[in-house]
Amino acid sequence: MKKLNKLFFLVSITSFLLVNTSCTESRSRNDDGVYVIGERMFISQVDHIFLNHRQYLGRSIKLEGFFSHDTWNNANWYSVLRNAPGCCGDDGEVGFIVTWNPDSLNVPNGNERYLYPAQNVWVEATGDLREYRSQSISFLYLELSELNILDRRGADFVSR
Repeated sequence: MKKLNKLFFLVSITSFLLVNTSCTESRSRNDDGVYVIGERMFISQVDHIFLNHRQYLGRSIKLEGFFSHDTWNNANWYSVLRNAPGCCGDDGEVGFIVTWNPDSLNVPNGNERYLYPAQNVWVEATGDLREYRSQSISFLYLELSELNILDRRGADFVSR
């Protein structure tokens, strides 16, 4: 009897998780099949994509946030981010690296800077999720199809 109860419990939990995940995903997609990351559950949706990235590779994703430009290892890196809780209080950032030119990830030259808006401008980005791999690094990024500057700013800080 105990084995039957445990089995029923496991099947119930598994069914709940499968139904709950598919409902969340279908509500997050717009009519074009683009996965839209909303403001209310921004961190949760981004985390879900990172944790399950194989499901999302090649799929279009749309999000809003502030545009960020950083230099690392003599390369320009562009991101769409929101501020979030971090390791030392409210010092975290969550979002995606974005690029119009994936080849620039291999040989960054900085010549493409004119393609991007200024630092901290509020944008809406749409792009296909891709994975970059080299010998020492692997990360996810969005290969942009659209990058629009918005007049209305959303929440800079998100907590969920």
